Amino acid sequence: MVFRNLLGAAMALLVAGCASFDFMPRNDIKSAYNHQWSKAKNLTYAGGMRAKVHDQQLPAGAYDNKGKLQEYKLGNISHPAYGSASGVTGVTVQPYGAFEHFYWGWTVPGASHYQENRFFAWMPVDMGKDEFLARDTLELMLSRASLSILNDMNYKYKPVKSPYEVQGQKFKQWYLEQTGGNCSFARMNCVLSIFVPVPQAISQAPFFSYYSMAGQPAWFFHSGNSETFPRLAITQGEGLKSISENVFYQKLSARLPGWLYFYEAPNEVGTGDNNRTIAYPYILEKGKPLLFIRPTNK
Repeated sequence: MVFRNLLGAAMALLVAGCASFDFMPRNDIKSAYNHQWSKAKNLTYAGGMRAKVHDQQLPAGAYDNKGKLQEYKLGNISHPAYGSASGVTGVTVQPYGAFEHFYWGWTVPGASHYQENRFFAWMPVDMGKDEFLARDTLELMLSRASLSILNDMNYKYKPVKSPYEVQGQKFKQWYLEQTGGNCSFARMNCVLSIFVPVPQAISQAPFFSYYSMAGQPAWFFHSGNSETFPRLAITQGEGLKSISENVFYQKLSARLPGWLYFYEAPNEVGTGDNNRTIAYPYILEKGKPLLFIRPTNK
């Protein structure tokens, strides 16, 4: 019962303040691309995350005379991405160079970014005849893909009997277990949680979003709300970081449509290695990591 109470507390933190569905007014949605920002920052801004998100400026010596990062200038701390293959049949991912190596001296302070994993999306309008069916469709897509990938990673899962509920809408939650691993059904110490709020209909997705949706009508899943926002997260109690979450999220992003973006928070994404978390946030676009690095004008 102690662990169940701890898990309940963790879930409460995960959904803290989910009290209202107040989305961005339609006339406040702007799609202009700011060339002084990274693509990651442009996407999060369009996705509704307007406060606290900042790019980091790397030293001039990190770039060549065309403004491209020079990988030999990067440090040798490896990021546990998995090379050029996504692990998903038919999908190839080329991770961004700086994502696989930590630049010496480059950090983005966690306090200047959102501390929870979030996602935002511009779903084609024909995928739901109304906002409720659009919500159900995305929830089903996320659930099936997430459980399939966890199964590939040798995790078993079973539904939480009494998932967290907000305003009559239940989270989708599963306990996770791995034979010989730290996650256990008996201890209920690892949980996958998905929350998809009702989207908003908009006339145009940002032109710089995924190419098949750019400029098209969409169901907009807004991520900027400080209380109720779409999220998909793995909660691990007892101080665990037993699941290689960054690998899970990158595979998930690669498998799902490109109009769905994941924001991975620096305090959330565990590497599964020495109980560490990744020290900087990033965006996943169809499996490709995008970093909050300010572009250079060369």
